[in-house]
Amino acid sequence: MARKRKSHSWTIAKILIGIVLAVVAYLGLTYGSLLKEMETASQDYSRGDMEAALKRYETVEEKLRSFNALRVIPAGDRHNLFLNQARMLYNMKQLNDAGERLEKENEISGVTTDSRFFLLRGNINFKKAVTTYQQSTKKDANLLEENLLGAEDSIRESLQMEPGDWDAKYNYEFINNVRKMLTSKDSEKVKLLMEEEAKPQTKELPPELAG
Repeated sequence: MARKRKSHSWTIAKILIGIVLAVVAYLGLTYGSLLKEMETASQDYSRGDMEAALKRYETVEEKLRSFNALRVIPAGDRHNLFLNQARMLYNMKQLNDAGERLEKENEISGVTTDSRFFLLRGNINFKKAVTTYQQSTKKDANLLEENLLGAEDSIRESLQMEPGDWDAKYNYEFINNVRKMLTSKDSEKVKLLMEEEAKPQTKELPPELAG
């Protein structure tokens, strides 16, 4: 009788092990297909089709959320997923949506330590500050300076995490100089600032180089 019970227990154990291995294999294949979809999105981006690339990234995110897997996948993959969406929205001038994509990482991990998030957030805040100033009937230089301080703070945090980032260095100096123009009350310089070329000159990295 004891042998039969032992044999029965081992049979159940083998079935459970088989189920676990099957689940692990399924999850592995599923995650592999999602990574492949992200690679395809990067190819869309390289061809200049940002809308198609963005849609693919959003589909990947939706699938990961349906599995409640965003918290357990490698942090680097999750960072690239959110960053690449935000970068595309930034290039498409959908600044509020771009900022919301960056905040998704904070919702999951608390506060990210990835310098790229702070650099892009600073660039977004800079563009929003200048756009608000340009569209305002009352050109409030004090409000513009206050908004620029927020952008500068974000990029400063990026530099503290990654001191050798030349994009962050350039953009930090650029915004700092802009604020000096404002405090000097030099109206001509402020006018030049509002022209199209007066903006952070960041490299627009393709998604496949975001890691």
